Amino acid sequence: MSVVDQAERRVELLKQAVDLAERLHANQTEHQHLLRQRNANCRELKAAGASIKELQEAFGVSRSRVQQILSSSSD
Repeated sequence: MSVVDQAERRVELLKQAVDLAERLHANQTEHQHLLRQRNANCRELKAAGASIKELQEAFGVSRSRVQQILSSSSD
């Protein structure tokens, strides 16, 4: 591989790295937003009379996680 080929490849890989970093950040931001929505929804459901078991099944989390969500004031 020539020096020029190596330089071009390095530029291509750096562009890919920047793209990946941006996508990871966007996904992390969306993930945090979705967790806040889930937690708020969980608290609303509980206030509306849903049982811990129903919340576990609806959100696919453990009983202890439901209890953590419910005990937190907001996320």
